[in-house]
Amino acid sequence: SREGGIQHSPSQKSPPTRPRRWKLQAPLAAVERDRPFLSALGSGTSYASDSASPQEAETRERQKLDEEKRRRLERFNSSRTNLENLADLEKLVQRRKEKRLKRRVPPKAPQPEVKPQPQAQQEPVGLEVFLKAAAENQEALIDKYLADGGDPNAHDKLHRTALHWACLKGHCELVNKLLEAGAAVDTRDLLDRTPVFWACRRGHLDILKQLLNRGAQVNARDKIWSTPLHVAVRTGHCDCLEHLIACGARIDAQDKEGDTALHEAVRHGRYRAMKLLLLYGAALGVRNAASVTPVQLARDWQRGIQEALQAHVRHTRTRC
Repeated sequence: SREGGIQHSPSQKSPPTRPRRWKLQAPLAAVERDRPFLSALGSGTSYASDSASPQEAETRERQKLDEEKRRRLERFNSSRTNLENLADLEKLVQRRKEKRLKRRVPPKAPQPEVKPQPQAQQEPVGLEVFLKAAAENQEALIDKYLADGGDPNAHDKLHRTALHWACLKGHCELVNKLLEAGAAVDTRDLLDRTPVFWACRRGHLDILKQLLNRGAQVNARDKIWSTPLHVAVRTGHCDCLEHLIACGARIDAQDKEGDTALHEAVRHGRYRAMKLLLLYGAALGVRNAASVTPVQLARDWQRGIQEALQAHVRHTRTRC
């Protein structure tokens, strides 16, 4: 008999046979690959729902954005002020001011300025360094020079002393220190100008007062016979001019050219100084060396301007 494709001889007894069971032996990789499909089958879901999930997520995201916009609009409408009367407007203005103040950055407190402490001068100070220190207000060098017994009236080749330079540059405290050390208040340079001239040249009224209080001559003259009043008028420092007149300056004093302070005011176009001189009684009829009064000088000056303008008007290239 044939059973299962194997022949047995009649003398041999065949053992009892069992029905064979066919086993599904699939590779492990195939099983892992098909596991999502099998789980989907077991849960009863379909792949159509997975393919539609991104669209649903996008729809939900759009709904969230719309909801957020709606909430913002509601908050904005609720925060708006109903301007029904003047009081509502004032509240709105006050609220905006408060918001601006909150946004404003408070200014930083100014840091205290720390001045460097001057180092003690060990080396002796020469004359050139001493005069330069007076011009630059370096008190440490001045103190060292004076402490070593230096002469406060020492001068350069033009006879300019430290007091001259301090008055020109406006170092009031240094002027006081030099005067206390014995500097001559009426020392003269090569042009016979005292420190009062130099103070009037730059308009340092506080130094001028200090010098005059120390006994400086208010009517001192230089080599061209100019007075401090002439210098104050030329440079246009009317505060010094008034103080000189108040201290007894001769208002009609003439220089070598015979010019008074009023002549100088007209010549240099110092209108305010001219008004002050006339207010304090300056004479209009004083003639200089050219026999010209301040009035004639002003007339000649105006005539010169008028002639210059007329010459340009008549010129072919500048004719209007």
